[in-house]
Amino acid sequence: MFTNIVTPVTAATDTTDHYDEFRAQRFFNKIKKFNKKLNKHLNSKTELALHRLKVDSKSTTRKSENLKIYWTTFIKRINYLKNDQIEVYVTEEFKILPHKKRVQIIESVQQLVLTYLDNFKAVTPSRYSEGLATTIFCDENHLGRSLFLDNKNFKWND
Repeated sequence: MFTNIVTPVTAATDTTDHYDEFRAQRFFNKIKKFNKKLNKHLNSKTELALHRLKVDSKSTTRKSENLKIYWTTFIKRINYLKNDQIEVYVTEEFKILPHKKRVQIIESVQQLVLTYLDNFKAVTPSRYSEGLATTIFCDENHLGRSLFLDNKNFKWND
């Protein structure tokens, strides 16, 4: 004789703790908002610089002579990454500049990011003086990067 034993089939229950995923997603959303705000500020500074330039907005020589005002005109966009690194996307004109002027521009970018980062999370005074690890791109090609453990000096690939 067969006895029909019914075994209950239960669906697999999800015991995964999704808190870490939620926390990571929330952090990435914060970084996304931070980058959007940062680039909006960069664009407004660029518009102001181009307005000051008025006569000839394509004059690389004139812009490079006064980087305190026109440095933003060489930058397309900035991306802050979660590990205190930044990606800087530059214009074609940037490649024409001598390395010394490139460094001045990238240091200005680092200071802008650090100023905004101070509102996002605490930034130590030593971080201000050290700068952020930076990678520079031009037309989606790797143009240069800051040196390992020395974010104020750069290695250029051209």
